[in-house]
Amino acid sequence: MIRNPIPWPNGARCACAITFDMDADSLIHISRPKDGHDRLYPISMGRYGPTVAVPRILDTYRKYGLKQSFFIPAWCLVRLSAKP
Repeated sequence: MIRNPIPWPNGARCACAITFDMDADSLIHISRPKDGHDRLYPISMGRYGPTVAVPRILDTYRKYGLKQSFFIPAWCLVRLSAKP
């Protein structure tokens, strides 16, 4: 074991990382650049993450006072913030 262990805050003995992968519908556009915009089923599945899942995750973290960091691909931010 470690000879001089660094003490954890509040007597904690471990930490964990909970991660989420949010690529939205970018993968369908990368894999099918010519007709990806016409593939509504995979696009709607990809939009679930940013439109439904992320708000639910934020609400849950807020409810329990948990801190988080989000790293989202710029393509997703630009695409989702663009007006139709």
